Amino acid sequence: MNMVPWKNKSGETPAGRLSPMGEFRSEVNRLFDSFLREPFGALSESVGSWGRWAPALDVSESDTAVTVRAEVPGVDPKEIEITVTGDRLTIAGEKKETVEKKDQDAYHRESRYGSFSRTVRLPASVDPQHVSAEHANGVVTVTLKKTPAATAKKIPVKTSGRADKE
Repeated sequence: MNMVPWKNKSGETPAGRLSPMGEFRSEVNRLFDSFLREPFGALSESVGSWGRWAPALDVSESDTAVTVRAEVPGVDPKEIEITVTGDRLTIAGEKKETVEKKDQDAYHRESRYGSFSRTVRLPASVDPQHVSAEHANGVVTVTLKKTPAATAKKIPVKTSGRADKE
């Protein structure tokens, strides 16, 4: 009687599935490899490499424009720089945030600061002369108009004058 299912060196059982220990080893190897590629990268989605803050981005596209929204709470709009180079949009800036709490028995002050930069590849040709940016409620919205060549054109279907009547 075989108490432990046979497995090969990769940890697979004869049925082709990983054994529980094989799955565990695979997950540990994946985590270790990802840590070596990007240390501390799995700690938070909003933290970039080496613990730097990076704003979350939403990119959407319509027939005439590409819209990019960046969440930049606590960032002064004067500290934000937006550039379009070729098919890339870069939103960069510096976050300087201080929180103070004064109580009759305690005083607490926390400061967070640092620069950030996010670059996104644009999904369609845009006209760098027709880019606008607005800041409201901690969100920067960048609207990039598409070039006439990238704008979708609807083609009407003509009828040949013959009608199928039955």
